[in-house]
Amino acid sequence: MRHPALIPALLFAVLAIACDESSPVAPSQKVESGTVLVYVHWQEQGLPDKRVELVELGIELSTNDEGLAEFVVPIGDYTLRAYEINRGGPSFHYIDQKITVTSNDETRVDVVDCLPCD
Repeated sequence: MRHPALIPALLFAVLAIACDESSPVAPSQKVESGTVLVYVHWQEQGLPDKRVELVELGIELSTNDEGLAEFVVPIGDYTLRAYEINRGGPSFHYIDQKITVTSNDETRVDVVDCLPCD
């Protein structure tokens, strides 16, 4: 072996480059998010077990005992879809509502389901 110190020196150089903070790998960027609070109700009565979905994200939830469902999602424009909602006459399979979610803010969506309209 002519240069016994060459291999450790090369390993040291590779590790130094890999640990350099100015490496071309960008740090992960923080994604800003907001909250969507959906209230499905008839008059002042919240309706449990109503299925709601943010279509673009494919996220579905069911409303709780108070008729509420809460999504935490990246900021952006979405379609909220609520299923089996009656607006007078036969129930629709679903209704859509366009919403905009802003950073660190709560977007409230009010969905009225007419119980006596069956």
